[in-house]
Amino acid sequence: MTYQIQAVTWRGGMAHQQDAVLIAPKIYQHQGRISRCYDAKQFCVAVADGISASPYSSLASRTLLQLTSAMYADSGAVDFVELQHQLNQALTDDQHEGASSTLVCAYSIGGEIALKHLGDSRAYHYDGASWACLTQDHSFINELKADGAASDDDYASCYGALMGYFVVDRMADMSAVELASHQTLSLKSGECLLLCSDGFYEVLHGQFLPMDEAISLKQWLIDSIDQIKQIKPKQQLDNISAVLVRCIQ
Repeated sequence: MTYQIQAVTWRGGMAHQQDAVLIAPKIYQHQGRISRCYDAKQFCVAVADGISASPYSSLASRTLLQLTSAMYADSGAVDFVELQHQLNQALTDDQHEGASSTLVCAYSIGGEIALKHLGDSRAYHYDGASWACLTQDHSFINELKADGAASDDDYASCYGALMGYFVVDRMADMSAVELASHQTLSLKSGECLLLCSDGFYEVLHGQFLPMDEAISLKQWLIDSIDQIKQIKPKQQLDNISAVLVRCIQ
């Protein structure tokens, strides 16, 4: 299989760019930056979204992707438990305690794609006709719904809180990554995989533009950002990050 890959990071009015995007080995963490288009038979891509409660959220997301890229280069796979351990080792100063980030990661392995995620960054699949979400957020509301204690109609300010994410913790507590999920999938020619931060999907409610084979990945990403701006023209937007993978043969 051959894949076409492109990414975007865009700071939508937030004080800092907490998002980071990986097209291994390159990391993007900029204002309004779109990567060049890559063609590859093997790949590792990821989106990390630093959690704003920490003043070092941007460092956490960037460091997490640096470790992800190195791990994939060394072993051809990404282990989230080992990533959590390495994050603790990389950011050992007391000032970094609590720095945290979500992560959604996809990489080719044989003829399939491994998909792993933790937090509320998401993965979507385009089958040639429509988009479908492949992941479920590791959030308090989803925990309540799984236990039958809440429904889609229930809302409280705390319900959107994350229950799982990568975090710098000197106690080396691995419980943060216990909720991590993984699956495998394959793409047929023309099908796409989208990894994105919550800033990308929340405004659009997952109702993304069609992915016609004639449109370039770059143009689809630009059109999507323009659509987000039109929906919320006068409101401060969250950071927007996404990486697209399209199977081209």
